[in-house]
Amino acid sequence: MAKSNKNTVLFFDALFICAGGSIKPDFQKILDTENFNWKKTDFDFFLETEFYPETIGTAIIDTEYIQPDQHNRLVEIIKLLDRAKIPTIVYGDFENLDLGHCKMLNVIGKTSARQIIPVIKISNVYRKPKFQPLIVDVTQKEYHAEQLEHQLKMAGLVQRDFLPRTLPNSDKLKWAISFMPADWVSGDIYDVARLDENHIGFYMADAVGHSIPAALLTMFLKHAVQMRQTLGNKYKIFSPLEVISTLNKRMIEQNLSGCQFTTSCYCLLNTQTLQLTLCRAGHPYPIFIQKNKQPRLLQTKGSLLGIFDSAQFEQETIQLAVGDKLLIYSDGAEPFINTTNNNASFDFNKWFLEIANLPADTLVSEFETVIKQGKNYLQPDDITLIALEIL
Repeated sequence: MAKSNKNTVLFFDALFICAGGSIKPDFQKILDTENFNWKKTDFDFFLETEFYPETIGTAIIDTEYIQPDQHNRLVEIIKLLDRAKIPTIVYGDFENLDLGHCKMLNVIGKTSARQIIPVIKISNVYRKPKFQPLIVDVTQKEYHAEQLEHQLKMAGLVQRDFLPRTLPNSDKLKWAISFMPADWVSGDIYDVARLDENHIGFYMADAVGHSIPAALLTMFLKHAVQMRQTLGNKYKIFSPLEVISTLNKRMIEQNLSGCQFTTSCYCLLNTQTLQLTLCRAGHPYPIFIQKNKQPRLLQTKGSLLGIFDSAQFEQETIQLAVGDKLLIYSDGAEPFINTTNNNASFDFNKWFLEIANLPADTLVSEFETVIKQGKNYLQPDDITLIALEIL
């Protein structure tokens, strides 16, 4: 890295580690469009070069010209960057590398160059110094702690920009959402989108883990979930089974490392017939609350995303009616919804049953208030709750 003097540190949004040449044109176009400050270094000499982690936002390794006999060096570089807690993108395909548990690593395919953009942006929000150039005094631990907290707060704001700003409420439908990260950033992501005049697609995904590694994966998920495809003057709305199966395929193809496993539940609502079709992948079972009836779980089968390319998922359709509600939630909410008996089965706890028949917005508000104001309140995991009510 470049230092202008002993105390002044230049910061680079992206460090490209390349073997045998210049940066690819597609990367160069991204850099020019996004105005990233970047630096290139040679793959062959990186381990022998003086290294300043505080000057790097995101590291990107281009593996196209890396030979099989250089794989050990590649592993050493990736592990060095991971120990330095630098989010790292490996561009290209590689297999059979012993990477242990590299939590900061993402792998993208050769046709997915634009996926570096959200990773760089959210990584740099919490890593980039507030002022440039930054005068660094390594003894000022309190100063750095304050800076880190500030950058994490900003990362949380960037992540919220990817969440829907408005919800498709109408005289038929009422939506209510609670989004409560355990840290400044969350491993949960959700969306509610009107796909055409008769269909609304909505989902929740929960990356395994939380904080920065999980938050980085949510950016990938946001771009990888495809609800609808436009072809000329026509369009196709994908079924929940297609959405979940395609998302699993994309995660497998990207060979995401570290925080790579995800749960998800995707639903498609026909606003005219009130038919709701859903598919889940390792996610907590949605809760169906019919008017004047006990809540019940919609127990469709489906494994975690990003593990098996042959994973099988089930799709289920239910008929909604006036007064019905549907709840989708991340696993951080489960302790507040159920009580596990001696047989390890799922039972709704008394408190949840008492609020289950409230209107959707009141239910979510009560849920959030009780969690935050409860005795000995401690939120060890991200909590997200989506409630849909048929008016």
